[in-house]
Amino acid sequence: MTDTAVSWAFFLGYLALVGGAAAVGIRRVQGFASFSVGDRRTSPVWVGLALAANLTSAATFVINPGLMYLYGLSGLLGYAVATPLGIFLGLAVLTKAFRRVGDKTAALTVPHWIADRYGSRALRFFFAGLSLLQITFLVLIVVGLTLVLSNVLGVSRPVAMAMTLGIPLVYVMWGGASAHTLTNSVQAVIMIVVAVILIGSGIGLVVGEPGLLARLAAIDPVLAAPVNPESLLFRSVFEVFVANFAVGVAVIVQPHVMSKALYLRDERDVNVYLGVGFAALVLFFSVLAVGLYARATLGGDLLPPDQVVPTYLVERFGAVTRSVVTVGLVAAGFSTLEGLLVALSTIFANDVYKPFARRRGVSEEEADGRAIRFSKAFLVALVPVVAVLSWGQIVDPNLSVAILAQNGVYGLFAATFVPILFGVFVPRVTTGGVAAAAVAALLVHFGMYYGEVGPYWNNPAVPATFALATSAAVAGLSLLVARRPPDTEPAALGRAAEAAAPLS
Repeated sequence: MTDTAVSWAFFLGYLALVGGAAAVGIRRVQGFASFSVGDRRTSPVWVGLALAANLTSAATFVINPGLMYLYGLSGLLGYAVATPLGIFLGLAVLTKAFRRVGDKTAALTVPHWIADRYGSRALRFFFAGLSLLQITFLVLIVVGLTLVLSNVLGVSRPVAMAMTLGIPLVYVMWGGASAHTLTNSVQAVIMIVVAVILIGSGIGLVVGEPGLLARLAAIDPVLAAPVNPESLLFRSVFEVFVANFAVGVAVIVQPHVMSKALYLRDERDVNVYLGVGFAALVLFFSVLAVGLYARATLGGDLLPPDQVVPTYLVERFGAVTRSVVTVGLVAAGFSTLEGLLVALSTIFANDVYKPFARRRGVSEEEADGRAIRFSKAFLVALVPVVAVLSWGQIVDPNLSVAILAQNGVYGLFAATFVPILFGVFVPRVTTGGVAAAAVAALLVHFGMYYGEVGPYWNNPAVPATFALATSAAVAGLSLLVARRPPDTEPAALGRAAEAAAPLS
């Protein structure tokens, strides 16, 4: 059997496994709520694995190791140490409180949560529109999987891209979150196996002589240094540690991540969910070391970052192991791809269509039925947009597709983080205050990046860090300006009766 045939056999086996999980999830769909957040019968262990899979994805397994290859140890310290520490802190602080408020307001999405918390229909539409910035992350995943499938399965890039977009689209359209949670759980288990294989592939370099860092230093001393002044993203302690830690804290408010807390049955499940998620995240982020392995072992000309992992697979592994690893990389990409598709389609149906339907006098039952159809139509319309943008990144990349994805997603969470943080912990924050904070975050993030402001403007994490600080300052200043007595509980919860009809 040829190497390509072996790869196809494992890939088809993976599709059969995921298809079976999706079929179980599809049977659980009983309405728009279960389509959006599942039926809340899934174990917190599986939801925790789905969380870890969604937070890492093809970015961690396929794309970002290329940046480690290019820039060395400084990248590993930033992306595999500082960022996870920020994620752990953000999840530990926000998850329980976010879920508690979401339960009381019956929120299905992050824009829905914000709207109910602040009693504002305008904020619901604003954050629903802002969520489209996640298309940039969809592009990253599609580019990464297209390159891997094309290299390993021996198909053209257009065919590989069609497979990447078409396979998850089918079962997400039918099963929504119910299918996504179960397929993510299966994919996370596969990712754990593959993460161990990838990390183990370079253990000899780490423990042997002359050692991994010594090998990197022999190529270029800056590759073994904690800061790389010659890099694009890790030129100072601020870039490596401060900016990446801030990004980690705030990245959890992405709709496909934060909404995982709403999948849980009750608060007792949260600790199990977080514990499992944290453990899996540590393992998954360790995969970034593959970029250092590749730099130490792959000869020849310097590779483009997005090509490093596909090349490492071909050079390092035999047909069977390479096929197993490829399945894991596909699982890593599909897991987040599904989460994004569910989140975006749910936001469109729940936060754009349903409020409009209620204003037109459509009954709740009829609106729910139509919402599922509209969410599927949205997915069909979204796919060609993502395909066009992804193809542009493949044929004419700007260093790495990671930069495009970071710029878009960082802008989204920079604007979303303070409204959620203050909404949970600062009862008297006003709607106007958080709206101003969100707008300020967008202006600072994109203004610094596209206006080329400051010495590190071209690292999206730096504008995002300043955007977060500015957003918090604006929201804090709004408290001084408002000068009204604190409520006994968050605004939307205190007036739940009047807010429920127009907003939920």
